[in-house]
Amino acid sequence: MAVPQKPEPGTGQLEVQAFCGSSSISALSSTYPLKLVSPPSRPTDHAVLVFMMSYGGGLVAGDRVDLNIRLRPKSRLALLTQGSTKVYKTPSKSIRSYQNLSITVEEGAALLLLPDPVQPFKDSSYEQCQIFNVHPSSSNLLVLDWVSEGRTARGEAWEFFGWKGRNEIWSLSDPEKATKKNLLIRDNLILDETSTTKQNYMNEMDSLGVFGTLVIRGPMFRALGEFFLAEFSRLPRIQTNGKLHEQTDLRSGGSVKTWTAASVRGSVIVKFGSRDVDTAKCWLRNMFLQDGTVGREFGERSLMCLY
Repeated sequence: MAVPQKPEPGTGQLEVQAFCGSSSISALSSTYPLKLVSPPSRPTDHAVLVFMMSYGGGLVAGDRVDLNIRLRPKSRLALLTQGSTKVYKTPSKSIRSYQNLSITVEEGAALLLLPDPVQPFKDSSYEQCQIFNVHPSSSNLLVLDWVSEGRTARGEAWEFFGWKGRNEIWSLSDPEKATKKNLLIRDNLILDETSTTKQNYMNEMDSLGVFGTLVIRGPMFRALGEFFLAEFSRLPRIQTNGKLHEQTDLRSGGSVKTWTAASVRGSVIVKFGSRDVDTAKCWLRNMFLQDGTVGREFGERSLMCLY
């Protein structure tokens, strides 16, 4: 009789399926240091709500998290966190913490990934990779990926050894049509120590305390993507020395310092930077509430990380 193999540390599996006009979890497992928790659903929830957490609130040097998720056709998942993912100090630059996420969003399914920002502590080293496999025309994605400068209460400002993040969107292969997977979007952010940065990126970040990327894709989020594009197109530009520059720091009390939006291969990509986390949360929350898509399609609890 074969002995079942013990799951590797830091691995997780999650599968969501459509059920009676809503969604339900058909498979859920996780091992230390990863923890997946799904609270009881409410009538106002239109999707499965799952919190992705780490014991101790973060990742210590050498930790590795690998999470695989599959959304079956027409199912919906809101994947959140209950606080920033902290990345603790490493004893050596060569010892990194890793977090990998692989998600398959099948035909008509919808993923909402709205975590709190990753918070790398001073002298930490971190790398993440998020892969999304989607149906080219009917899968729906709203993905927030952001990083903060560290523990501002302790005076930290981008003083880690390295931070690498990669997001990729691939089209699902179609066996009936003999089509292969195609890369649709690849977005990289690399902050790595060099002889010029000397482990401090504060000068390069132009007084930003938070930098983030928002990926919007699919028919469910079409209105939201168009809303961001329209808002960005209305931002005034100022002209100096014959060149146009974007004037983005116009609103007081809740505006990010700078942001852009562009349509790229069927997705809307939003890049934003803010002086602090609370300001970025306020701006994102206001944008989502003005459009209304997220609350309507996933329930108000799905915006929890932005309050």
